[in-house]
Parts: sequence; C-alpha cells; structure tokens
Amino acid sequence: MSEELPSQFINYFSKFSNKEYSLVNFERIFGGASRETYKIEVKGETVERLILRVTQDSSLIETEQKTEYLAYSAFQDSKVPVPVLLDMSEDKNILGAPFMLMKELEGEAASPFTPDVYSPNEKELGKQFWSILGEIAKKEINKDIFETFVKDTPCPGWKNELDKWVEVIHDDSISTEPILEAGIRSLYRNPPKESKKHSMVHGDYRSGNFLYLDDQITGILDWEMAHIGDPLEDLAWALSPIWSWQDRKRPGYLIEKEEALKIWEVSSNIIVDTEDLKWWELFAAVKGMAIWISAGNEFKSGKNIDPINLFSAWIPGDIHLEIILDILEDKYEA
Repeated sequence: MSEELPSQFINYFSKFSNKEYSLVNFERIFGGASRETYKIEVKGETVERLILRVTQDSSLIETEQKTEYLAYSAFQDSKVPVPVLLDMSEDKNILGAPFMLMKELEGEAASPFTPDVYSPNEKELGKQFWSILGEIAKKEINKDIFETFVKDTPCPGWKNELDKWVEVIHDDSISTEPILEAGIRSLYRNPPKESKKHSMVHGDYRSGNFLYLDDQITGILDWEMAHIGDPLEDLAWALSPIWSWQDRKRPGYLIEKEEALKIWEVSSNIIVDTEDLKWWELFAAVKGMAIWISAGNEFKSGKNIDPINLFSAWIPGDIHLEIILDILEDKYEA
C-alpha cells in the first residue's frame, strides 16, 4: 500500500458522496492475490464500512476489473448474496490504480484448507452453499451484461475454457509435468456435451470465497473469473477434493457429495449429467494446476513475491496432480 492511499481515498470518497468524511480505519486484508483489498471505516453524519478493491500491477489471475464489477451487478437484489456496489473507476489518477468500491458485508471468510472450520454449522451452511450455487446457475442475466460477457467468445464453451487454461500452463511452466499433460490430452479427446443452459459461471466458487456469520452465508465474493458458460464448471470446481482433502466425502468440509448434488439440482432446475460432470471435475484439476503454475511463475520471476504465490505453487499443485492421477486411473480402470 502506498503511503498516500488513505488520504487519496478519503478525499475521493468525500467528493464522491458530496459529504465530509474523516477516516477511522484503513486496513489491508491479505490472502487474495488478484486484487489488493482494503477494509475501510469512515465517519461523517453516519459511520460507513466499506471494501475497496484495487487492481494490482501483477496478480495471480489476470482479469479485468470490469468483469468482477459486472458479475456483482448481475446479482444485485437477488437470492445470491453479494455486496452492494458503490463505484468503479478505471482512472488511475484518483487512487493510483483502477478500483472498485462496495459496502462491507457482515461475516468472515475461512481458509478452504482448514478441516471442520465451519463446525458446528457445517450442515446448515452446506445446504445454503449448494443452493446459492444453484441460484447462480438458474439466474437469467441482464441482456446487456450477458452480451458483454459473450462478446467475441468462441464456441464450444468447454474448448474456450480449456484452451485458455492450457495456454497459461504452457506459457508459465518451467518444466513439463507428464501427469498434467496426460490430463489435458484426456480432456481434449473426450469432450463433454455442449450445455443447453449457458449461465453466469462464478469461476472460483468454493469454500473460502464466501462470508458467513454463525449458520448464515452472508456474501459470495471474488467474482474476478466470472464468465458465461456451463454451470457444471462451477459445480465441479466447488466439488474438487482439494477443498476437503482430509475428508473427501464432504466437499468444502460441509455436507456429503450426494446431498450436495441433490440440493444443487433442485435449486438450479438442472439434472446433472454424470459423465459430463466427470469431465468438468478433471478440468477443475487442470485449471487449478494452471493457477498454481502461474503463481509460481509470478514468485520466481519476482513480479509478485507475495508468499501466497509460493505456497500456491507448492502444496495445492501437488494435491491437484494427485487428483488428476486419481481421475485418470479411475477412468482407465473402468
């Protein structure tokens, strides 16, 4: 954080609100690697609690700020809990970089790698988690937002997503990983059916990316990888064993997989095609490897030496390789 950012922000926010505010608290929230995120409290006639998301020069996932903003916009006043948006600006002269401002939601986020972190409320949170994901798949997106997302996007959707992440792997890898390459070949050779339903895909829907307060999910966060695509992509990513490595029967350390799928089907009005879901589960592991490889490249090159990039390239990468191997072994044994 630059030393000038707090004073730049309060000057901006007072002008934006057309009211005088003083700064009570300005605190960076660490953990993500795609945007710098700040928790802010300002005081005027009332106290306002805000979240500021500032674009980084170098990030784990290269995405446009507008993508995240439009995704949040699509779910304002819906059954999907998202923060209330206040402003977005691409003008670097205001705060030194493009930014997005929203109201703070109550609740906390948990590490996706911590077992039983949601206890004793894991069952109730699990029901909400999978039901909300179904609502995302079911939601009819505003035409203007939908067309912005699908503009210049080639079909079929599965190939577009696979090509994108394979390119990241081949651009950022420092060596060839045979297990990963075998997974990629299998995906291209055995494509899924093109989805009849094209919906907003969150892109990183998982435990750790939602806020909760006791037994209530209060917000779905981190939409920077959102796009229009097959809703099974989100489902498979959320189901990935990496988010519940020590209890693989309960994705996200919430509820068991069979119950999760039933809740999602009811909420989304989509019947899961088992074979297609298997394809997307393998895709999720390959996509995960692309993200971890990119993280390692950022750290090794010195572009972004945030320790999360070193961790991501190490432990999660090993786990996703094991998941790919397990899936391929199951496939060829069958």
